Amino acid sequence: MNNKEALQQLLQYKRGLISPTELGSPRPTGRGRRSRGLSQARVAQELFVSERTYALLERGEMAQPSAEFLDNVARVLRMGEPERTALYVYALGYEPPFPMDPLAGTHVGPAWLTAVHRVKGQPCYINDVAWNVLACNDDFVRMFPQVPGRVPQLPERNLMRWMLLREDARECHLVDWESNWAVKVAAQLRTAFAAHPHNKDLQMLDEEVNDDPVAGPIYRRHDIAYVHPDGDGRPMRHAGTASLGVEQDGATRCCDQHAPSVLGRVTMCTAQPLQSPGSRFFFLVFAPTASESGEAGQHASGTAGPEGVVSSGSPHG
Repeated sequence: MNNKEALQQLLQYKRGLISPTELGSPRPTGRGRRSRGLSQARVAQELFVSERTYALLERGEMAQPSAEFLDNVARVLRMGEPERTALYVYALGYEPPFPMDPLAGTHVGPAWLTAVHRVKGQPCYINDVAWNVLACNDDFVRMFPQVPGRVPQLPERNLMRWMLLREDARECHLVDWESNWAVKVAAQLRTAFAAHPHNKDLQMLDEEVNDDPVAGPIYRRHDIAYVHPDGDGRPMRHAGTASLGVEQDGATRCCDQHAPSVLGRVTMCTAQPLQSPGSRFFFLVFAPTASESGEAGQHASGTAGPEGVVSSGSPHG
């Protein structure tokens, strides 16, 4: 089957599922054979286009239909996200750039939550489109700087706010924060806010980060483009010494406030729950480093990092 035939069958099928009476038309009376569902003329009427225009789409003969037109067709024919994706693929040859549902990416199914909690021995978590943690396992919680004597806990539900605005992230946990973390993470936030400008959490993050005297100037830079961290490796401190199999005397303190932690490098393996476009699943692979001399020098001197920005010293892009 070619794309024209697939498009035609998809649209005809969806038209056939909707009764004209559902759109306010009177129930037909009298004799005569009637086709099932909406006619092409009625769909065109709902789209505020001519019947000929809609017929061109259904026959696969419309040259490069606009995304707005396809989204209107999906709305009129009551398509779900998978059907809308198929509509784009058949009509344009590629998937839609953004989900139809404005709440997409803000939640995941219960099976994902169960799967995350059942992972043992390796940190993993899911965040939504605005970096709010939706689910995480105990190994992930133990990665963060912890206060001695307290039960391990996340320092912040929103990871973007923690990475860019919290002092313990900038000075203790995320090594060489400005050049290794802030530049890329801030670019991610810019891209996400541009893609989801009506998301309330992203609106708040945009304002908070822009107003911050440390992160704000980095956020307002537009010379770095960065969309996702899949496969990226960055230096950090890992507070879960027990889960790493590291003896307490093999760890050091980042500061007097936090329990000992281990210097190393985290590699981020990222995936997307397909029914929640915009959310992200992270599987974090941490490898301790043999020496902490490099970090000590960076924290002490505040020297310029590899991208020419001054360093100040979560694995959670």
